[in-house]
Formats: sequence, structure tokens, C-alpha cells
Amino acid sequence: MSRPDKLLIDQELFDKLLPLASSSARGRTNHNFHELIEPYQRFLNVLTRDTYVQAHRHKNPPKPETFLVLKGELGFILFEEDGTVREKHILSSDGPIYGIDILPGVYHTLVCLSETCICFEGKSGPYDPTTDKEFAAFAPPENSVGKTQYLDFLRSLF
Repeated sequence: MSRPDKLLIDQELFDKLLPLASSSARGRTNHNFHELIEPYQRFLNVLTRDTYVQAHRHKNPPKPETFLVLKGELGFILFEEDGTVREKHILSSDGPIYGIDILPGVYHTLVCLSETCICFEGKSGPYDPTTDKEFAAFAPPENSVGKTQYLDFLRSLF
């Protein structure tokens, strides 16, 4: 795929992506800056308030991950192996905490606390959907009926 030697991350791009997230069945959309085979994955994750992200980790292969909030606010949750909440942080484009960097193998999820949130994410690649994430057994799958109640619980932490 041919791509320009630069892409501005600006309001025009946000305005293009926000309707895609709002109309998505998942309540979010990604905008990749990378090719799937690249060793460094860079993308925008555009979230709406009702999106649910099942807790997961990147353990095998081990992949650190960085999140920076460019617009809006989200709650970021780290878990112990058994699903106990280890830490929770509010990440906001207004600060005082703008982002988080986590080591491989840490169970985590996020909840959108504003109507929409745009987050820059970076992690090791290449992307392989069969090994990218290990979903947590303690968190309901994205397509389950229990996800709404669990999302309400996660949101209540903030």
C-alpha cells in the first residue's frame, strides 16, 4: 500500500473518524498509521461512551503498550491474574494524567468516560490476530449479554 510520507493528526482527521465510531456496532473504530507487518504498531482508537473492551493482555508474544489521550477522558484499569482490580487511573486530554505505558502480560481494559475519546496507541508488532491478545476469563466476552453489567461495574470505579 502506498501512503504519504506524513499524516497530520488534526481536527479534520478526528471529524472523519468520530462518525465511524458512533455508527459502529462496537462503538469504536481504529485508524492505523502502520501496515500490519510493521514492528511498531501505531493507531488511533476512537471510542464512544458505550463501547466495551474485554480485559486482555499481550503476553505471548510479549508486547508493551502505550496509550495517550488526545481528546476526551477514559478510565484505565489494571487487573491481577484473578480479576481483582489492581489499579485504576483517569487519563484525560486535560491532564493531569495524559497516558500510560504498560509492560507485556498485564491484564488491562479501558472505559470511555466522556461522550467520545480519541486515544493514540502504540505497541510492538507485527499484528497477528491469533496471538495479539489473550482475553481474560474473568471478563465477559464482547458479544455476551453480561458485558453491559460488567461495563457498568467498570464505569462505577470512577
